[in-house]
Amino acid sequence: MLFSALFLVSSLVAVEAHAAFSPSLLAVPKFSSAVPADVVKQTLDDLTLVQGLTGNGSTPLYFKIFGANFDGTNLNNFFSSRIESFDMDNCGGGPAVAACVQPLYDPHVMWLTQNYVTYKIPQIFRIGVIFHEARHTEASGGFWDHVDCPTPFKDPQGYDIRGIISGTLLQGQPACDSQLLGAYALEAVLLKNVELYCTNCNQKMKMDAKLYGEDGVLRISDRTANAELRHDLGL
Repeated sequence: MLFSALFLVSSLVAVEAHAAFSPSLLAVPKFSSAVPADVVKQTLDDLTLVQGLTGNGSTPLYFKIFGANFDGTNLNNFFSSRIESFDMDNCGGGPAVAACVQPLYDPHVMWLTQNYVTYKIPQIFRIGVIFHEARHTEASGGFWDHVDCPTPFKDPQGYDIRGIISGTLLQGQPACDSQLLGAYALEAVLLKNVELYCTNCNQKMKMDAKLYGEDGVLRISDRTANAELRHDLGL
């Protein structure tokens, strides 16, 4: 069983967003020798940034998922309790696959693809991807499997929902969730809470968090679940 994070890529390059801190990690994951050195550094930088986040509240769904108000130490504990190491794999192949977990093989390994290595993925999106994958390690949630997006797949304004970067149609792709608390919802809730409650994030990071968080909301194809998620996030 394999659970992957899909992203639809183009030549878009985003500026990295950094908050004003540089703490040491509480828990450092292991990296296979197959993971390029620059990706190791990038991933550790991303996790260090996450660990240092501070906040002044949270939405109810954030509290339900993470068990506390928005805080980097809590996020670090959530991630490190699920993912212990990184390795490389094709995760089933395809140009839209960024990463995956294979929980029936080893639920504590995250596999990165060459897409993750090659493409210039904005930092906040990378953070969303790895927390998305961490959700897929949870046997208690049935590993939060994805469903195919509906055909047609429209936004509230009636436009086709497309990959936020590439513009590729998502209809019929295994890039949606029917459950309120699955991996895409976690990604949306995390990033929107960065936007709403982070007290030491710069404006670029908050803007990116809003953009990619609201894209995650679109991936919740069940109407009732989507409405509840929107209400939680004030959309």
